Amino acid sequence: MGRNKSEDIKMSRLSYERRVRELNGGEPRSSGSSSDSDGAELRDQTAQNLDRVRFSEAGNGQSAQWHATPHGQPNEVTYDPSFSYAQPGQPGLTADGSLDHEVGGHEFADRTYQHPDDRDLRGTNMHLPGNDVASEELLASYQRQTQTITENWNEVRDAVPRDRPIARSQDWTNHVNDRIDYVQASPNVHNESVSGDLLNSLRQARLADGPVGNQLRAISQEASVRQQQGGEVQRIGPVQSSSSTRMSAYGNNLAGASGQQKSKGRK
Repeated sequence: MGRNKSEDIKMSRLSYERRVRELNGGEPRSSGSSSDSDGAELRDQTAQNLDRVRFSEAGNGQSAQWHATPHGQPNEVTYDPSFSYAQPGQPGLTADGSLDHEVGGHEFADRTYQHPDDRDLRGTNMHLPGNDVASEELLASYQRQTQTITENWNEVRDAVPRDRPIARSQDWTNHVNDRIDYVQASPNVHNESVSGDLLNSLRQARLADGPVGNQLRAISQEASVRQQQGGEVQRIGPVQSSSSTRMSAYGNNLAGASGQQKSKGRK
């Protein structure tokens, strides 16, 4: 008799913890991680995709890197177990944030978003129309969406001075701005992956409930709706408040017709 759903979830979470230990040189995931709903959702999303990628060590000084492979082969995540991750509560990338970034971000995007099957679009975190990678319609959509992602992350940057605990720490201010720079250098692949790893770092420092955390949740929620319904990246303005469940006030309205794209992309 096969396992039931609860057993599958339990096994996937155990696999998640084991992979975090591997990335972190044998150290367990920090107990400082929050159990709020968006964090748990991302961890489960990562755990459910772990068996779809191949992990291999690489002594290159890099935390972890996702690599697309030809269809029919599992994608690869390379990692250096000697990489020095941030300690709990300190600014920097955490081991579980790194795993979420590569698998819950890049791998999930590679299997979720609809667009032409083209090697230059692997891991793209946006839906793109049609099957012709060189079409004017696709290029215009790509440009609009990358610009919107850049503008949405400018809202995160603008939230830093309003977030007193972050603004009072130059190290935290630098880390948040560095991650924003990283997204804006490649918005086509780093929108959700960085919102996930940055929220993870902020949660462990108990800094995720202010203006910066609100903007990051809004980015994650917008992406979650779009992944399911289709459509282009939506513009997110300043998020004014957060509810008691630590979900942002963001609401997404997507046009139904724009979610009916077909794809030859990887599934």
